[in-house]
Amino acid sequence: MPDLELIDKLITTYRVLNHEVRTLPEAQLREGNPSPRRVIQHLRDEELRFSQDLKARISGQPVSFADTHELATLGTETEDDSTQALIAQFGTAREATLAQLRGLADEQWDDAGQHARTIRTEVSGLVDRDRKLLDQMGSVVKSPLT
Repeated sequence: MPDLELIDKLITTYRVLNHEVRTLPEAQLREGNPSPRRVIQHLRDEELRFSQDLKARISGQPVSFADTHELATLGTETEDDSTQALIAQFGTAREATLAQLRGLADEQWDDAGQHARTIRTEVSGLVDRDRKLLDQMGSVVKSPLT
């Protein structure tokens, strides 16, 4: 059985973005430095990298997208995408991550193999990153998101 607590926390990030941030006016989401839109764009990009890296790790491929400057993409992004579109793109990437994690056996969560950290440790780091970025976004939109 996969680590349901970590999976729930990953789902919570998307849920918060979808219910709390998506409803805010686009102009408000483009204000601040960094703007909530930029933070969401960063979340999306990092989630794409994480998901691709996880896929490579599970399949045994030696490629690590996180260690390259190569930008992972869905193939649908444009610079003019609205924040709502960025949230949807993040959701697509997060669902790919979740699908892979749900399919892992318990022992895979804690086996580092030839990697420096276990998948559980990597996912815990992802959860921490999500929380920090939601806190950062919350301070800009003047509403706690965590």
